[in-house]
Amino acid sequence: MIEYFKVSGSPKMILKKANLIVLAFVLAHAIFCALLNNTAFGDSIVLTILTIAMVFSLIKFYGVSFDIFLGLAFLASFAGFYLGTQGAVFLHAKAPSLGIWINIIMTTLITELLGQVIILLLHRGFSKK
Repeated sequence: MIEYFKVSGSPKMILKKANLIVLAFVLAHAIFCALLNNTAFGDSIVLTILTIAMVFSLIKFYGVSFDIFLGLAFLASFAGFYLGTQGAVFLHAKAPSLGIWINIIMTTLITELLGQVIILLLHRGFSKK
């Protein structure tokens, strides 16, 4: 299984593997959001750790330097938090009856968006090598 997550094959296959990494983190974000949302602990710390882990996984997958990881992890954490909370506020104003599903929907969408942007940045840089 570990061999599957090495950068090899056609560019199309590399994108599929990267998208599988993002999908795994999208599912993890949704599950932890649902489980921890209404607890005293909350879900913010866990979701931030998962976001940083997703960035790290993609950086390791593409073999990019650690300084790029630091920049992307910092931006992804703040962008994810800001876009997620603002999106949840917007959704709550439009459909308050969704309840906890608002948080799960926004977490899923924002994680997927961040993952795709990171893949786009890394894959474009990788394909130039």
